[in-house]
Amino acid sequence: MDNKSSKEEMNWANEADGELHTSEWFGAIIRYFCNLGRKKFNDLYTPKEIKKNVIIGWLFKVVVVLILIYLGYRYTINQ
Repeated sequence: MDNKSSKEEMNWANEADGELHTSEWFGAIIRYFCNLGRKKFNDLYTPKEIKKNVIIGWLFKVVVVLILIYLGYRYTINQ
């Protein structure tokens, strides 16, 4: 019988990985458009730039969700 520790048996991929990757992509795309294409996309999407991309992408997603909540609230109040 194998005596593997529970850490080795765990599947570390979870739903947070997907959220991190989408934030990273949104951040890189937004930074690319803000630079008006002067920098290559591959220069913005590097391991060195991940933290900036994730923060910008996460903020973008939060703002979009807040706008959708506001629009839903406005629509229900006016009806």
